[in-house]
Amino acid sequence: MTSRWKIVQATRALKQGGVIIYPTESIFGIGCDAADLAAVNRLLDLKQRSFNKGLILLVSDISQIERYIQPLTSQQLALINGPQPRATTWLLAAQKHVSPLIKGLHPKLAVRITRHPIAKALCQQLGNPIVSTSCNKSGKPVSVNAAFSRNHWLRQVDHVIAGECGGQPASQIIDLESGKVIRN
Repeated sequence: MTSRWKIVQATRALKQGGVIIYPTESIFGIGCDAADLAAVNRLLDLKQRSFNKGLILLVSDISQIERYIQPLTSQQLALINGPQPRATTWLLAAQKHVSPLIKGLHPKLAVRITRHPIAKALCQQLGNPIVSTSCNKSGKPVSVNAAFSRNHWLRQVDHVIAGECGGQPASQIIDLESGKVIRN
């Protein structure tokens, strides 16, 4: 398990506008503080990824995302907070003020309540959603290894936090409003 000190160091980098690499349920993610649009822009530049696709926001608790999304019903909250067979990213109606850097050209925002202990600790320590995307340049293979990630992104990111990925496939993506499974 990653030490509390390593979580604090990674969170410090996030609070200073940094881009970090960290393990998630399936692969290593590269991310930043969702509230820091300069960091989001830097992340998109590093990945060579267009903003129009949108990004996933990781949270440790749904309350961390409330200012970004339209209010949810008690049934929707129960579904999102309920047990899932694997990591699930929900498409939720975004507030009008949410930047296209985060939601892309979509009216909805991709949100995942992470159960990965390191990613969850990072979200809790930061107190904000973390932009999370695969740790690769757009169109290139993803990383499930901290050493590879560190070497590949050397001097381009501000912090790499080692740890084990959760061994799951990529998260399923479900549109909360329609129930439609976008990615299984």
